[in-house]
Amino acid sequence: MVDALLALLATLGALVATGLLVQRAYKDRLLYLIAWSFTQVGLSLALLCMGVGFLAGFNGPLFRVVELGAALLGPVWLALGMVELIARYVQVRFAAWLFAISYTFVALVILILDPLKGTLTKSLPKPGSTYDALPLLLIDGAHVVAVIALVACTGLTAWLASKQDQEAAELLIPVALVALAGVLVVSGTRGFLPAPLAVIALGGAAGLVWYGAMRTIPVYDDEDYDEYGDEAATGYEEQGYQGPSRPEHPAARAERAEPVAAPTPPPPDPRRGELRFPDPPTEEPRFPDDPAGPTAVDGVGVGIGIGNALVPEQASPALAPRGGRGPGGELAGACGQITVYTLLDGREAAFDRLAGDLVKAARATEPETVIFASHEVVGAPTQRIFYQLFRDEAAFAAHRKTSHLQRFLAESRTHIIATNVIELRLGAAKVPLPAPEFPGR
Repeated sequence: MVDALLALLATLGALVATGLLVQRAYKDRLLYLIAWSFTQVGLSLALLCMGVGFLAGFNGPLFRVVELGAALLGPVWLALGMVELIARYVQVRFAAWLFAISYTFVALVILILDPLKGTLTKSLPKPGSTYDALPLLLIDGAHVVAVIALVACTGLTAWLASKQDQEAAELLIPVALVALAGVLVVSGTRGFLPAPLAVIALGGAAGLVWYGAMRTIPVYDDEDYDEYGDEAATGYEEQGYQGPSRPEHPAARAERAEPVAAPTPPPPDPRRGELRFPDPPTEEPRFPDDPAGPTAVDGVGVGIGIGNALVPEQASPALAPRGGRGPGGELAGACGQITVYTLLDGREAAFDRLAGDLVKAARATEPETVIFASHEVVGAPTQRIFYQLFRDEAAFAAHRKTSHLQRFLAESRTHIIATNVIELRLGAAKVPLPAPEFPGR
């Protein structure tokens, strides 16, 4: 009776954790959360069948569900989610998914159809006394693969964290918790632990998986959270990132007081390989009709990104001369970067939303960023090109450490096949003049 009560309590906790994780996986569409949701479902079903078996006695179907859920699905899909979270090469992640799905399907058929031996009672059955050699071999293989994958991913994360990799440092504790959950799953299904300890191990594993998964994703306010289309989904407000911001020019306040429709963008050149900006947002700051436009020298314009579009900066203090230096002197040491992203088919819209939020955050919190623009490539719908220009090396280094950039890198990784980076340094003849002053309205 004690074993049954303990199993039912563990089942209740596992079901709650499973529901929360499945709900978050449905909202975020992250593959590693989906994989861990399968693990949680398997553990919950196994604990439920344990509780029923302790009360009414085990039979063939109950025993098979326990083994399929906790001994097969639990470790295999836990390791798959870990590889999906840690691996930075799409080939590794694809191989992991192919192996996990194939192995699960084959083992599932054999563990369901293979005849059982021995007599089942209200005691927790031992796999070695109930299954023949082939099912035991498949279960052992699942455990070995899971342990190797979890240990390797944990070790790799710890090594990268020791090399000052910020993303790895943030993932180290969640990865360690999930790896510990894997150890508990394997321990609870080998048949070596007494029934109460096996139940506690599986229930604890379900809790650790949920807690570790929650720590790998950004925390949002529940009432503000929505799908990717909502600004709260990436932690930025509709009118800009709510953090340290530069002073607002009076012209900007006048523009918002008198909003007008955004100008119609010129049609893109149909030639393949040409770069263009994605469609601008529905509302955009209005500028006076100045035929001269933004000042430029040798084809380099002064501007900053809004959403995914590049527009002239409104007399920003970031581009104004400081210390009495001559025109263009402030950008003599400017440097930049071109990043080429190749996206998975169907992920373009999600990536563009993340890119738009990144540009808004950079505009609001990085006054030393001169240009930050995201381009589409005409004729290549799965390619995006980021062009970034910073006032100096210090501004570039500060940008790399910002939280909104780290969030973008973490959340966009599942949309990207390959990334190519080109470092730039602005030549002396390419320094633009400071932005002109725009009169207030």
